Amino acid sequence: MGDVPTNRDGVPGEAGAWLVRREKGSSLGIRALLRWTDWTGRAGARLPLALIGAWYTAFHPDVRRASRRYWTHLTGRASLRDTYRQVWTFAATTLDRVFFLTGRTEGFEVTCTGIEHLHALRRARRGALLLGAHLGSFEAARIVGHEQDFPIDILVHTANARRINAFLRAVSPRAVARVIEADPNDPSYIFRVQERLEAGAMVAVMADRVGLNERAAVVPFLGGRAAFPTGPYALAAALGAPVYLTFGLFEPPQRYRLFCEPFAERVRLPRRRRAEVLDDYAARFARRLEHYVRLAPTNWFNFHDVFEPEPGEGAGAKGGRG
Repeated sequence: MGDVPTNRDGVPGEAGAWLVRREKGSSLGIRALLRWTDWTGRAGARLPLALIGAWYTAFHPDVRRASRRYWTHLTGRASLRDTYRQVWTFAATTLDRVFFLTGRTEGFEVTCTGIEHLHALRRARRGALLLGAHLGSFEAARIVGHEQDFPIDILVHTANARRINAFLRAVSPRAVARVIEADPNDPSYIFRVQERLEAGAMVAVMADRVGLNERAAVVPFLGGRAAFPTGPYALAAALGAPVYLTFGLFEPPQRYRLFCEPFAERVRLPRRRRAEVLDDYAARFARRLEHYVRLAPTNWFNFHDVFEPEPGEGAGAKGGRG
């Protein structure tokens, strides 16, 4: 447990390696796929999505390595078919995300479990932090929030916020993302979060990836141990905000199952046990995340190795051949 180490260039260790890797895909490719679906409908994306899944599975060994380790922890075995299904699901939900943001929501089936919690918050005119993960599509939850008058902003690392906005401008100038930039060198973003909460909005935080120089807890996850950030719980304690878990799981061809559940009415961090309590919250989140991962295994989109080496593996165990 403790802070995630960085190298001499300030690049985060394995737990934060996602920060220095570009997300797979390109705005040009997405624009071409969107133009194609203008003519064919979403059903016409089946062949392109199959080709995309095959391409990334075949030619990205880092994706294969991370996927293999994930499936091995999850089921005790791994195959190229598992990786392909995982990559295909990521590609499909990425396309759907653009559909959602551009208002093309026809044909999707969305079910909601636990939405009564958000209704109660709205009636009380209370904001809340929504903890999510790179599992399925959080965008589906934001669309439901928009339709049912639950304003949802998303708090993301500065580099990713700029990438998201640039991507949206490229694929659809009409698409609007409610994004709050979290700059670790400028904590003033906390006041923006506070403003949104006081206005009765929901602010979403991805709680499964460790940021640059961010404190993390190494906790049990899928039979191994993985680093999870503790920052979301420190933020909740500082702002006095209730915390809920929110996940949107994708089921082919066009169904999303949304889940919302209470996590903490109030996060309290005793001065003498602050680090221990933060670690406990991270462990609780990891347990619930594992539950939802098992409901939809191909929805796990952390294509970097999140797991700590097993005893006896050694430093090079995460590498190997793709």
